Amino acid sequence: MESPFAGVWKLVSCEAVRRNGTAVPIYGRDPVGRLYYDENGNMSVHIMKAGRRPFHGDTKFSRHDGDVRAAFEGYEAYFSTYAVDTERGTIEHKVIGSLFPNWTGTVQTRFYEFEGRNRLVLSSEPGGSAPRDRTVVKLVWERLA
Repeated sequence: MESPFAGVWKLVSCEAVRRNGTAVPIYGRDPVGRLYYDENGNMSVHIMKAGRRPFHGDTKFSRHDGDVRAAFEGYEAYFSTYAVDTERGTIEHKVIGSLFPNWTGTVQTRFYEFEGRNRLVLSSEPGGSAPRDRTVVKLVWERLA
């Protein structure tokens, strides 16, 4: 049976919904991202702020701390295996490697909803729930042909 997750997804939006209900775009108003799921339980995700400025030098080993900080804060990436729990409406990403080292070796659980076959909403809390004591992160993805 084909996984409804399998394929390549383009990021539409990535927001943090604060306790007061305010939605803040984490990677700016026009984030760029790709999410990859395969049929064998592997996934990879890359998200970045559009229009990131280049480093002052020609290599990634910049001596300008501001370059490194801006690059790190404007990009998110990790790769993992995944497992779906249809009863809970969750997908678990068992992180193998991450740009944010603290996520390596952890399980990142996301609640999911499909809006038709080609739109996927992933969030840190169940869909439609209001944030209570923490920020809720919500990502909207569209399937690429």
